[in-house]
Amino acid sequence: MVTERADLMVVGSDGSVVCLACQWRCALRPGDVGRCQVRVGAEEGINLLSYGLISAATIGPIEDYRLWHFLPDTLALAIGGWGYATVTDQSRGPYGALPDDPARRRKLDAERAASFALERLCRGVIWAYGEPAVNHEYVRALLQLSRAASRYTALITTGAMTAEALDQLGPYLDGISLDLRGFSDASYARLGGLPAWREVLTIAERALRHWRVHVEVTTRIHHGVNDDPAEVRALVTWIKETLGEHTPWHVLPGDAGSETAASTMRARRIGHEVGLHFIYGAEPNQPTRCPVCHQVLITRVNGVTSLVGLEGSLCTNCGYNARLHLSIFKQR
Repeated sequence: MVTERADLMVVGSDGSVVCLACQWRCALRPGDVGRCQVRVGAEEGINLLSYGLISAATIGPIEDYRLWHFLPDTLALAIGGWGYATVTDQSRGPYGALPDDPARRRKLDAERAASFALERLCRGVIWAYGEPAVNHEYVRALLQLSRAASRYTALITTGAMTAEALDQLGPYLDGISLDLRGFSDASYARLGGLPAWREVLTIAERALRHWRVHVEVTTRIHHGVNDDPAEVRALVTWIKETLGEHTPWHVLPGDAGSETAASTMRARRIGHEVGLHFIYGAEPNQPTRCPVCHQVLITRVNGVTSLVGLEGSLCTNCGYNARLHLSIFKQR
């Protein structure tokens, strides 16, 4: 049996191997397991326990993954693997560790996944389950092969990848749905568990500006954790000033209850006050309206998306440029 090995690593000064897949940058000696639980130190470097092992796969609208201004009304093959980069005191989630049951360890070659998307007439491939950073080598192969087949590519990510990892993915990556969990050390200590959460912001900015990747942001509001008005205002100000006022912001309730619902509505109101043009909540059938003349640009009704008031990315009524990502060719 051939063991897949990481190639994104450096040798540390103490002889350990430093993994560069995610911002934890674990220093691994033979037998040491990374925080992700799927990368382990070996004499030859780092072994990948989860390479090619798929936790889930489905075909559905790209809108299901909170990418609403990115190739609207297209089908995508959504797949994912095992392992997370974020670590909290809460559950690691359904895809946090490799399952003990061998029957659940399903393998799918990256080439076969890209071919399957083409055969099923999917316009794109999105990594949607589990953190892509800890599956870097497989994700890179999947993006390369999918792009070679003229499929668009996208990731749902916490932004935990390193700059070195992003720069390997960048030429083949079209879109990112960024899970931005808050905008303070305290919020990330509770919700993210990343060692330096501001690196997430650097990754998002580099993806947009250097690699011309379309970015949409999702924030789940948790009452008493990340809903402080000053923190929310800082978050949306960063989106506006760094990613652009046209960047879609998806604001969702992180847990149930009237207090969280009120906090979520307040966050959306702050987003509008700061000047974000496109803010979406959890309710169904939300249209996209022109922020200038309020004409409906995109309808979303019962899972069906239609572009109705657009010529390319321009509003047909007033000419406002919504900056939609409508092509697999990257825009300058």
